[in-house]
Order: sequence, then C-alpha cells, then structure tokens
Amino acid sequence: MRYFIILIISISLFNSCSNSAAEVPIEFFKDESIPLEEKIQKVLDNSYLKTLGFDDSQSEWLQKHYEKNSFKPHWINDSMFIESGLKIKETLSHSMWFGIPENRISFSKKANLNWVEEEIMLTAKTAMVLNDLNSGFLNITDKKYKVKKFVSSGNFDSTLAMNENRSFDELFLQQRLTDTNYQFIASQLYIFCKSYPLDKNTFDIETIKNDSIHTIPKATKALISKGYLKGNSKDSLLFVKALKIFQGHNGLKKDGVVGKYTAWALNESTYDKVLRAAFVMDKLRTAIKYPSKCVRINLPEYVLRFYANDSLKQIHNIVIGKTENQTPQLESTIRKIVVYPYWTIPQSIASKEVLPAAKRSAGYFAKNNYRIYRNDVEINPFSVNWDKIKKGTFPYKIIQDPGPKNSLGIIKFEFYNDFSVYVHDSPAKSLFKTDIRSYSHGCMRCENPVDLGKVILDYDSVGRKRNDLTRDSLDTLINRAENFVIQLKKPIPIYVEYNTVYADREKLIFHLDIYKRDEEYLKIMKE
Repeated sequence: MRYFIILIISISLFNSCSNSAAEVPIEFFKDESIPLEEKIQKVLDNSYLKTLGFDDSQSEWLQKHYEKNSFKPHWINDSMFIESGLKIKETLSHSMWFGIPENRISFSKKANLNWVEEEIMLTAKTAMVLNDLNSGFLNITDKKYKVKKFVSSGNFDSTLAMNENRSFDELFLQQRLTDTNYQFIASQLYIFCKSYPLDKNTFDIETIKNDSIHTIPKATKALISKGYLKGNSKDSLLFVKALKIFQGHNGLKKDGVVGKYTAWALNESTYDKVLRAAFVMDKLRTAIKYPSKCVRINLPEYVLRFYANDSLKQIHNIVIGKTENQTPQLESTIRKIVVYPYWTIPQSIASKEVLPAAKRSAGYFAKNNYRIYRNDVEINPFSVNWDKIKKGTFPYKIIQDPGPKNSLGIIKFEFYNDFSVYVHDSPAKSLFKTDIRSYSHGCMRCENPVDLGKVILDYDSVGRKRNDLTRDSLDTLINRAENFVIQLKKPIPIYVEYNTVYADREKLIFHLDIYKRDEEYLKIMKE
C-alpha cells in the first residue's frame, strides 16, 4: 500500500511538471513586471508549443531561432502588435495572392491566442510561407501536402531585415524562381487577386439554345459575385462588356455570349481558379530545367511552343484529344519529321468507327484511301462479310495512304511513346479557330505544321554540322507529294504538359480544366 501511494504521488508530480508549461495562467502574460523575453521563453517550452500545434522539428526551429535572437520579439511589444506585426498579419491573411492555400498556414485550433502566442505563430507562419514559396508545398506524385517546414533562420532574418524598405507583400513576391513562366504567374496572380474578390460561390448556369430568360440572370449574378459587374445592373451593354472581359480571363472567345464553355467558367468559383494557379506555381517550383532547345505543349492552353537557344521561336495552336480520348502527359524526343505520312489506324478506332462504316458499305475504304491487311497481305474489303464481325472487334490492319485526305495531313513529327500519339498536320483546318480545341482521338494536331518543320530544320545541328535538308528542301519534298522521312541530326526533347493557368507580361488566363486533372489536388488545398 505504501509503495502504491508513492507511485500515485510520483505520477501526479510527473504530470504536474509536464503540463506546467501548457497551463500558464493568463495573469502571467498580463504581469508587466515579467520581461517580455521571459514570457516568450515560457511559450517556447516543448509542451506549450505542442498545444499550439507544432511538431518536434518545428518546435526545435522556433526555440533555436528565438534563443539566437535573445528571445526578442519580431511582432509585438508588452501589450500589442507593433507596426511590423500588423503588416505581417495582413499579408498572411491573403496568402492566396501569393499562391499559398489558406489551409496550409494553419497550425493551432486554439481560439483567442494571447499576444505572446501570436508572436510565435506569426513567426512560424512567415517562416513556413517563405519555405513553401521556394520549395513548394505539394507532393504531386503522392497527392498530398508536404510536411510543413520552415525556411532557414538566416534566410528568415535576412528577409525581415529587408522589410525596412519593402512591404511584406513585395518580399513574398520576391521569393520566386528565375523561371520566366513562374515569375509571370506570380506577378499576374497578385494583380488579379487585388482586382477581383475571391468569391467561393459556384453556380448552375445551363445553356439552352436560344434561351436567355434563365441563363442571362444567372450569368449576371455570377459576374457580380466575381467582381466583373457592379450592383444589379440590367444594362445589356454593361453585361456584354463585363462578360467579354471575363471570357478573356478564361481563355475563351470574347463574343459576349453565354455558351457552353463560358457557362462552365462562370460556374467555377474564383477561389478554385486561384487554387489552380497555386497548383501550377507549385508544379513549376519542382519542374525540371528545360533544355535550351525543346518543344513544350500545354494541353489546356491548346498551344505548342518551340524554343531554341533559350528563346521562343515558334508558337502554334493545337487540337488535343476529346475528354473520352484524352491526350496523355509525357516526355520524349522528336527524332523524325515524316512528309506525307502513312497512317496505321489504331484498333480502338477501327473497331468503334471503321467497322460500323464498313457494315454500311465496303466502298468506305476506297473513299478514304484505306488499305486493309490480314497478316500483312492486302485484301479486298468487298471480299469480307462485315456483318459477321462482332461489335468491338476488328481482325484486320488498316493503313491510310498519304495524301490530302490522310488524317495526319502532310507532315508528322514522330517521337516514341507508349500511347501512340504524335504531333501532326490535319485536313480539318477550321477546328484551329475554335477556343476549346478538344476534338482528336488523342494525337496533337498542329496548325501551320510546315512552318514548325522549317524552323526545326533551321536549328537542327550537332556542333557545326547542320542537317543536309533545309527549309527549302522541305518545300521541295512537299511539292513532290511523296512519303519521305527526315532524320533529325539532334533529337529534340518534347514535353506534353497539363497546366490550366498561364500568364505572360500582360495577362493571366485561367483555362478550363478540360480533363478535370486538377480536381483531386484542389480537394487537398481546400480540406
């Protein structure tokens, strides 16, 4: 019994000691006779920091940082926030402007922090945001947040020292990569967020042909919520003007009409759009360093860019896969330019599209310059009983001859990949004039591809040895109208990417998440 009582007393004393730091009475913080440095020291006790939501690594950083600075505060005095404290609070309150999600900078669920706790919390949040702006916050492969880490104490101090001449907003904006794309998005996102409210409202605008009775009022409400229209204006001219500005911000044709894709963009909250920008910025933070010569394709933007000597040489509109035939993201190298290519029709297309047409008429093959093969032996399509072939199967190989009707057009850029997709010409030129260009079976159709081929040949060399074929040679081959394969001297890296937000020096564009590939990441950034 005696030993039991001793054990109970020991446990009680242990618990009292371990909880003492966390149970500091408020009078302690209000006592003006106690130096502020001592109060900060008390909060920096391990058990106290745990109640504020900090893990062991974060606690160690805070303790070492303040100890190095003799426990002097950054943001407060004995009873209130000083000017720097008020300014950093304001900057952190709009972390989304810098591409940092709101839920990322929360640590403690404790309500009503006292001003000493606020001191520690502001330091932690600032140190973490600075780290995230440089190193990123998402593990994109595992689809989850990275562990919260703080920037080095030295970098933290040097950044704060610059606050004498610059605002915290400016300091956060300076924490950015040298990558031009990242810089443009960071700058333009900040400007956009200062100009338009981050509404979290979603809408259910549906477009019905020739119906404006329900569509226009809902679209008006959405434009007001997003800050494009002021008040309940019923002025049709103001509505059209506001809608055109909104369409421009969303990569859509500025026609002032609430069509299918404009309704899609209006239905999405601005908050989600900005989160998509944050996601793109985070991908750019961890992106590879692109070679000085390469082709980069951004699918949601429907654009191909060719770079040489680290500068943009050519830009082309492209058509990408339908939502049911999505173009994949990939990395490869362009090794060949094929003039007047043959097209081997994939089995999936043959079974779904060619077979029904063949059942209607075997003349379909000659009409489209298709040749049909069984075991590499060409056969007559009229010799096949097409009605006996089951739906979803196709036991033959089909090759389309080169020519103006060929689905690959007159030129193809070939690169190895597991998806059998390429960049190629297209006889359907009108599709390049649409704003949402999602029509193909997965390949990327390129507008004015001959121009791209010429520029690629201009820069195709190894050392001083240039490709024997020039841009004039390409014209000659095209005029000859025969199949010809051009081997590149030096293969060109190609990157097919999926970034739904784009910016340049003048504008920020939120492209539609056409394949809905951002959604699961947005969920992480909103939970």
